[in-house]
Amino acid sequence: MDGRRWAGRCAALALLAACCLARGGSAERQFLNEWAAEIPAGPDAARAIAEELDYDLVGQIGSLKNHYLFRRKSYPRRSRRSAIHITKRLSDDERVSWAEQQYEKKRTKRATVRDSAENLFNDPMWNQQWYLQDTRITPSLPKLDLHVIPVWQKGITGKGVVITVLDDGLEWNHTDIYANYDPKASYDFNDNDHDPFPRYDPTNENKHGTRCAGEIAMQANNRKCGVGVAYNSKVGGIRMLDGIVTDAIEASSIGFNPEHVDIYSASWGPNDDGKTVEGPGRLAQKAFEYGIKQGRNGKGSIFVWASGNGGRQGDNCDCDGYTDSIYTISISSASQQGLSPWYAEKCSSTLATAYSSGDYTDQRITSADLHNECTETHTGTSASAPLAAGIFALALEANPNLTWRDMQHLVVWTSEYDPLAGNPGWKKNGAGLMVNSRFGFGLLNANALVDLADPKRWKGVPEKRECIVKDKSFEPRLLRANEEVVIEIPTKACEGQENFIASLEHVQLEATIEYSRRGDLHVTLVSPSGTSTVLLAERERDKSPNGFKNWDFMSVHTWGENPTGTWVLRITDVSRRIQNEGRIVNWKLILHGTATQPEHMKQPRVYTSYNAVQNDRRGVEKMTDFVEDHTTQENLSEKPKVTEDTSSSSDKAEDKIPSEAMLRLLQSAFSRQMAQKRLPKKTASEKLNIPYEHFYQALEKLNKPSQLRDSEESLYSDYVDLFYNAKPYKHRDDRLLQALVDIINEGN
Repeated sequence: MDGRRWAGRCAALALLAACCLARGGSAERQFLNEWAAEIPAGPDAARAIAEELDYDLVGQIGSLKNHYLFRRKSYPRRSRRSAIHITKRLSDDERVSWAEQQYEKKRTKRATVRDSAENLFNDPMWNQQWYLQDTRITPSLPKLDLHVIPVWQKGITGKGVVITVLDDGLEWNHTDIYANYDPKASYDFNDNDHDPFPRYDPTNENKHGTRCAGEIAMQANNRKCGVGVAYNSKVGGIRMLDGIVTDAIEASSIGFNPEHVDIYSASWGPNDDGKTVEGPGRLAQKAFEYGIKQGRNGKGSIFVWASGNGGRQGDNCDCDGYTDSIYTISISSASQQGLSPWYAEKCSSTLATAYSSGDYTDQRITSADLHNECTETHTGTSASAPLAAGIFALALEANPNLTWRDMQHLVVWTSEYDPLAGNPGWKKNGAGLMVNSRFGFGLLNANALVDLADPKRWKGVPEKRECIVKDKSFEPRLLRANEEVVIEIPTKACEGQENFIASLEHVQLEATIEYSRRGDLHVTLVSPSGTSTVLLAERERDKSPNGFKNWDFMSVHTWGENPTGTWVLRITDVSRRIQNEGRIVNWKLILHGTATQPEHMKQPRVYTSYNAVQNDRRGVEKMTDFVEDHTTQENLSEKPKVTEDTSSSSDKAEDKIPSEAMLRLLQSAFSRQMAQKRLPKKTASEKLNIPYEHFYQALEKLNKPSQLRDSEESLYSDYVDLFYNAKPYKHRDDRLLQALVDIINEGN
């Protein structure tokens, strides 16, 4: 009897545990008393449905025609469980073509966790805006800025262009913003009113939107803060992040007043935690499509998106469906050192780069702040996207007839790789364009972009076409750890059809992949021209067994290439987790482009090595060969060079990375309290082996200990122990950077 009772209790406990687990798994999603529905018959039918089914009709969702939001009367505001029966009753109505209960979406602002030309303006922080006019005096820094001043000198300052910032609100009465504030570009979707003013709290949590707007449109010569990139443009704010975010709220924000707003700037997205895969919902996707087709009187809204700050978490922005969209211009960051910051993500969808914060000692971005204050500490890709939006506003003033695709072509064709050439990963694609998964096509060059956009020079790009390539006979392919699935995709790019493509823009791989550990997947696509693109890199923190379902992996790396020929898709798992398994269920390749080559691409892209000249003029040691992320025998000969160095040109770049010397120096920097006899010796030759521009490559190698030589392994172990046991700083990045500063100071 006791045995049966004990068995019964065990069974009950097991059932309770299972229920708790089930509830815990679904607790991440909070369902709301809101239903979105598509009702083709229009508002009268929507009102009738609301009355018959006991709903309150909230109204139309943004600019989406025949899409309505309903609330159920006498129903809880939020719940952990979806009301499937209510949704079914609504969707079963013959007047409803689609219905979905809204749920809360987690969205994070993309600021980092931590927070001559000199006399042009009287604004007190103008001289700190190093990214607009290079005021940096450290000799080791390359001469860099975004080339905005030459555009201003032509009288182009953003006049007549309207930008709205989708964020947590806008302090529109700020004295450096008010003169440029546009209420027609503003709304509060959190409180459903026309005032986007942010909610104040003791931590100033809602400063993000005001800072982003200030970068774009701070007033010039008013003795307040700094100067916006497009300081005569009009700016609005959409308050939508300071509360529950739903698909309907995102759609309403993305599609707000598209006949009036020219540019939408967004510095947020799904969590950059290295394990989230999420994109726009059905409504937000429709809002993007509506904006592209109807915005700006049919020329298309310009959507600018921050690429993400999940670099330290090993995140990949190809898992973010907002930056991975063909409709957005995804912008990454570079530091004042001309390097990829610690927070930046790598992916094939990034189109270009603007400046932002870098390491602990680097300067950051200047802007307006809450309570009519100013800041010089705006950070992350959050700060890069508004700078890009401001540059695009300058281009639209110069040529208001630019379409959304014209703008993307201008960005691709005028962005510069040379200022960022000291970073690994640059490759030349089949159209002669330099591209990098960290930076897209390079650093934005406002002057070059605006010059090319001049209506006297610019010929609008040909009509967009879409060619879908798939294998109807494809059967699911099994994939296990340490194995590779290779799929060859021959195509004539829809030759002989009205959607034939001869010159590529975006390429999408839509795939369904079932896998036991999603983060171990690595997906590569090789074009007929030989351009190899990583569509998905491993993400160590992504342990999800959910795989990918009809996910669009998007790449811009083959821009300008001819798609005809055989594409090669490689899906691998090199994790050595022998329990991993899954299958490639289906796929299709979606080619976007034009039937003829755009006019500006009929001559080869010419890159000017102005940065190498500036380095030489300022007495900075010349850069050596670049380091490819995945160097192959085929592309070794195409590895770009900044300067020729006859004394070392035959050496491999990776052999020049003084990781052993770096380890010794770092070990010493963290060993201040150790006995002198245990301190590693630092010789002059070791210091000379680490020019400043090599710090990045050396640190990159330290992040891959499996690649260290035998002589470095014990040094690496000691360094790691010291690193984690050192006096704690607020951030480990601060601690590492302080060590580097110590090294530099000792070397001078």
